[in-house]
Amino acid sequence: MGKLGMLIVHGQGSPEASYADRLTRRLSARLKEQWDDVEFRACHWSPILQQQQDRTWDRLRKNGNMGFKPVRRWVLSNLGDPACYLAGFFREDPPIYKQIHETVRGSLAEIENKIGGAAPLMVLAPSLGSIIVSNYFWDESHGHRIGQTPFQRMETLTSLITYGSTIPLFLPPTEPIQCIEFPSPQLPPHLRPVARWTNVFDSQDLLGYPLNDIWDEKHGTKIDDQTIDAGPLLVSWTPFSHNFYEEDDDFLKIVTDQVRAILAIP
Repeated sequence: MGKLGMLIVHGQGSPEASYADRLTRRLSARLKEQWDDVEFRACHWSPILQQQQDRTWDRLRKNGNMGFKPVRRWVLSNLGDPACYLAGFFREDPPIYKQIHETVRGSLAEIENKIGGAAPLMVLAPSLGSIIVSNYFWDESHGHRIGQTPFQRMETLTSLITYGSTIPLFLPPTEPIQCIEFPSPQLPPHLRPVARWTNVFDSQDLLGYPLNDIWDEKHGTKIDDQTIDAGPLLVSWTPFSHNFYEEDDDFLKIVTDQVRAILAIP
């Protein structure tokens, strides 16, 4: 039985269901036998939005006056996701926001079924995924719960690693701007010494931002902002670095170091 649950919640776009396979191969190569103690799941929420985006594109592409169609298709699929998640389709039952959160809960339930509800949890949340995870955590902490157990409510969340995070682009327009309270007050005492929220960003990534200083009210939460040069040399100096965190050795070291720290807890 695994000792640590690890969940990744992908960002905007329409990745394949196997989108995390390359990441897990890299992590297992570094952790070796310790990877056997990790129960990993990839939350694949994009199909909830993709069907409608595909229908919209089928109508749009008939217009012969529309230039840069491949780029426009990418924009619709990627930049449309935050709008649909945060503001659109609220007349759906349940709303898209809640449908995506239910996908997160289902992935957590799969982990819990394998390792039990007392295990520590690590969440990897890139880009829009960091918004989804922080909203999920906030809702679970403020009475808007869909989690059926403490594990599904992320009460054992011990390591939160956000990267290429776009959270500053979607802060509410009213003050005070409040951060989630991490770690959860319900986190078991023996896990609190290793609890970390690490936010990784490349200084050239226009969609990746530091997070620690953007809140008016942080509830005692400390976010460790770490900069890396993500991706190959010629990429890491450009905004395209946004897509290369999971291939970067510095990023992988951050993840594996935190896995080892949690697994070392008696």
